[in-house]
Amino acid sequence: MNRRAYIQQTTKYLGYTLVAGSVLNLWTSCEHSSSNWKPVFFTPSEANTLSAITDTICPKTATPGANEVGVPQFIDLLIQTLLKKEDQLFFKNGIEEIDLVAKKQFNKAFSDLDINQKESILLTLDKASAPTAMTMWGKPMEAHPASLSFYRKIKNLTLMAYFTSEKIGKYILAYDPLPGSFKACIPYHNEKNWTEVS
Repeated sequence: MNRRAYIQQTTKYLGYTLVAGSVLNLWTSCEHSSSNWKPVFFTPSEANTLSAITDTICPKTATPGANEVGVPQFIDLLIQTLLKKEDQLFFKNGIEEIDLVAKKQFNKAFSDLDINQKESILLTLDKASAPTAMTMWGKPMEAHPASLSFYRKIKNLTLMAYFTSEKIGKYILAYDPLPGSFKACIPYHNEKNWTEVS
């Protein structure tokens, strides 16, 4: 890669980072109630499927589920705000494909399946998907990384949105607001993982 191409590539990823930060700020200022959510990109039917997918990936246990912390709303807003038309179409087609699989296997929409049926579909997709390639500064570290499937992309977005949400960041993960004191070397006693939410 020559210097000009490198600068263009770096600038592109910097732009994605800045826009994603803006989406995060906008999202955290919104209400996350699913009862009054009106999707800005997906249709109501597609939004129901998206909600079912995200809540199957991060279900409610002793901690909140994905839908409780507004993960579908974040993904919907991010796709509308950040992605190009062809990438937006990729997610619409992926949602439609999961519904088609559900109807073929169980004669129901994905959102109407029970948890075991939802899990069986997503686990099948997970096993069929190539792993996410390692990256540095947004650039793949492998020469020819495999293309990510819809399932792998939606799972990555779900986990990113879940662990950067305010409720998870402040009340579930260990949280220390900045600025804070710097301790260069401290003993580890199996504490909770630290959050990056500020």
